[in-house]
Amino acid sequence: MVSPEPAKEATTDFVRTQFRRYYRESKLRLPDRFGRREFGFMFWSAGIVQRHLGFGREEDVKEFLTTRVPAHAYYSSAYYETPGAPTMEEKGWLGADLIFDLDADHIPTAKQMSYPEMLEAVRGKIIKLYDEFLRADFGFDEGRMRLVFSGGRGYHVHVFDERVWPLGSHERREIVDWITGKGLDLDAAFRESAFDSREFQGRVRVKKRLVAPAARDAGWRGKIFRGMAELTARLEALKPEEAVAFLTSFEGVKESAAEDLYADLFKPRATAPRVIRGVDRLREGQIEALPDRSRDLLIRIVKDLQQVRLDEYHGMPLEGITQRGETDEPVTSDIKRLIRMPSSLHGRTGLAVVELTRDGIDGFRPLRDAVPAAWTDEPVRVRVANGINMEIRGEAFNVAPGVNDVPQYLAIFLAARGLATVVTEA
Repeated sequence: MVSPEPAKEATTDFVRTQFRRYYRESKLRLPDRFGRREFGFMFWSAGIVQRHLGFGREEDVKEFLTTRVPAHAYYSSAYYETPGAPTMEEKGWLGADLIFDLDADHIPTAKQMSYPEMLEAVRGKIIKLYDEFLRADFGFDEGRMRLVFSGGRGYHVHVFDERVWPLGSHERREIVDWITGKGLDLDAAFRESAFDSREFQGRVRVKKRLVAPAARDAGWRGKIFRGMAELTARLEALKPEEAVAFLTSFEGVKESAAEDLYADLFKPRATAPRVIRGVDRLREGQIEALPDRSRDLLIRIVKDLQQVRLDEYHGMPLEGITQRGETDEPVTSDIKRLIRMPSSLHGRTGLAVVELTRDGIDGFRPLRDAVPAAWTDEPVRVRVANGINMEIRGEAFNVAPGVNDVPQYLAIFLAARGLATVVTEA
């Protein structure tokens, strides 16, 4: 039997050999203005890193990848006068793209998910970030953004709009705060408006009403309305006793108040020319149609839920109710960040770092679409400690513990993830 260390070394050699073949056969997708960017690489031994490199030609990048064969390839979000200078001070910072990073760390229940389930959950969050914040709120054009599958546990968005290049770390953190709702004044979403005034004995009395946000409102006001509408839709779908139980799960909410709110929302009211309910008026933007007590309780619950940092609360999924977005703040605020290079390979999966369009991400499935075409179905003998049940490249596999012959594309994935070792000839 091969001892553990030689088996590990043989496995690393196998994966590295396939990476070299991939880089020889594949067309690279270098970033815009790559000659102004710093490149960095991680190799197969822990702690072996090389950065502060600049390349003037695509051929030079390809030669480095095929001769040195790194496990991971990165380039800087920043542009420099001299990207290959040995220190940051000598490089001469010119500006930087805006980078957003989402991975399994942003999924509270990721540990209970399979790898495909986790990737699917992250994909939904990156689409929300792209659609509802970067496009809708900040107005970035699709042609100035790039979605990227990281090859590992998540997705990135690269914003290369020249308007973001001069932004410093503070301004980038403010963008993160907007997306995550940090410091958000939720009370401002519900404002008072005068609707009548009368003068009596020289004094003017002004009547006011509370105005809820509307679906058409920009920014967080519109988001709060959509969250409120989704909450009422979820409550409507529950049995009355389940809805009341959910409402009373909030601190200080008595059962009688929860029952009143449920009735005020969903009890039919006979009004000509149609039967209408409180929730129908609410969805038309008339929150004042609810009695004050129920209105204030609903607003309080909507505001409380915006602060919940979970995907589920007391059995209710919060997607669509909570409107905050997700991103990794240190990545976005860093003006000199290294980010994975599209078309490179991820050393811990063997999957490609794939550049995607907004339309393309909808049907994208990493274990089908990020498996390099260079990986073949030639059988490779591997040893696995634990049984593996998974689907890759559209094929389902149930690999038993012990020695198995599996297609090369599966062998590379399992070997890179540390789930298998390659069995060499005796």
